[in-house]
Amino acid sequence: MIAKLLIYIATFLNVSKRYNKVKTFFRNLLENDDYKYKRYFDIFMILMVLSSVFILLYDIQNTIGQALYIYDIYVVTTVFVTEYLIRFWIYNDCREIILQEAEEAAFLKREFDTKKVLKAIFLKKLEYVTSPFAIIDLLAILPAYRPLRILRIFMLFRLFKILRYTKSINSFLTIIKTKKFELITLLMLVSFITFIGGAVIYVFEYHTNPNIHSFFDALYWSLITISTVGYGDISPVTEQGRILTMFLILAGIAFISFSTSIIASAFSEKLQEIKSQRIENEAHKLSSFYLICGYSKITETIAKTLQRDNEKFIIVDIDEEHIESASNHGFLALKADITKKETLQLFNFQNVKKIFILTNDDIINTFITLSLNSYAPLIDIIAIANDERNENKIQKAGAKYVINPTKISALFASEYIGNPVSFEIITAIFSNESKTRVDEIEILKGSFLQNKLIGEYDFKQNDNLILIGILKFKPAKLYRHSIYFMDRYFYFNPDAEILIEESDVLLVIGDVRNINYLKYKLQKSSL
Repeated sequence: MIAKLLIYIATFLNVSKRYNKVKTFFRNLLENDDYKYKRYFDIFMILMVLSSVFILLYDIQNTIGQALYIYDIYVVTTVFVTEYLIRFWIYNDCREIILQEAEEAAFLKREFDTKKVLKAIFLKKLEYVTSPFAIIDLLAILPAYRPLRILRIFMLFRLFKILRYTKSINSFLTIIKTKKFELITLLMLVSFITFIGGAVIYVFEYHTNPNIHSFFDALYWSLITISTVGYGDISPVTEQGRILTMFLILAGIAFISFSTSIIASAFSEKLQEIKSQRIENEAHKLSSFYLICGYSKITETIAKTLQRDNEKFIIVDIDEEHIESASNHGFLALKADITKKETLQLFNFQNVKKIFILTNDDIINTFITLSLNSYAPLIDIIAIANDERNENKIQKAGAKYVINPTKISALFASEYIGNPVSFEIITAIFSNESKTRVDEIEILKGSFLQNKLIGEYDFKQNDNLILIGILKFKPAKLYRHSIYFMDRYFYFNPDAEILIEESDVLLVIGDVRNINYLKYKLQKSSL
């Protein structure tokens, strides 16, 4: 009968969407650092802990009012008890233990072992109850029982609850834990030297030093001496005791140096890992951003432009020096191999605007393009080809646009030789310091420019902008003088009778504020 009831309840809970949704919510709220509401919950719990401890300290010399008493006894305690019970509930899934036993019993054609299941459930819950944080949570609840005033000392355990909600302290404890063996060994050595020092001073000065009345006094003196604190309440009076003091002081300095070096080495080993985790968390939370693969001089220029335009982006490179250089410039940079599956899973590719592949090696660019195109085929990839012969290969790998820096540099050089003044003007326009910019504006569906003729809207009069050209998916009727590239038709200095259609791109030049305002008007009218 009990077995059937357990199986029925476990099966019901397993298929219940509401139950699983609620349990997942509380598990995320209490344990998932990436959950958006956990941060607010942590702040709330820290404030609850601090306020309850403040009431305890205030109550020592003052009489707390009825409002504070109710808040401390009923509100704070209720929150702590509720949290404890929820953590007890979500620690493990009892239904999985029951269903696993039921499945195994049915497969082996034997009876359902109720005792085995109940024992497994009990041991799992006991595992949580005896865990350090669960014990702290329980001790933090005890002060609510006011008749026993001695229990109020456990109020201080509420401060330890803050460890649950502060990630930085947890990171510190994790780092210390990695050097547990070294620190325990050092602690045992310090304890041994302290005991020997106490024993020696006790033998030499018990009958001659009026401040040493017991072996505990000798141990106390040895500990404060080896820690180099030296309160001065106990001082050796014999020559042997003073020699021992000098030895303990030198040993104490050595032990402090050793412990400092151990902790420093642990931090240096884990610092990069913590930094990478922080950047990975930031990358996971990015929305509407550019992904840049590889750090180079070209990357630096593009990143500064995106930064100037308040665009979000992240740089991914496998080279430590490149990542350090990018970080020094204030860019969000992650040291990782972008071709690895675990790296790709860090990003929500639905939020990626475009992908730039900008390493100095064409082979690497081709491989990265191939990997990203297979993983996110709908995102435009812009890659560079350092060698003109590799342009076609990178394009076949999946890049929508391939840029050859050498070819562009040659075009600029020839422009400078033939027209130095125009070159300087173009350079000034494209520099980061200039507010004048050449930009492209996409015509959104339903916007006020859709289905208008070029001549019907005066860009110069209305927006103080100059229209350079228009890029269309299909050729404009009656007009054949266009440049065909990237599967589109570009009309330079377009005629007034050309129709502006949805998804057309206008190429304009003007002040960046005017360009942004026109984009805003188009977006607003489309909505």
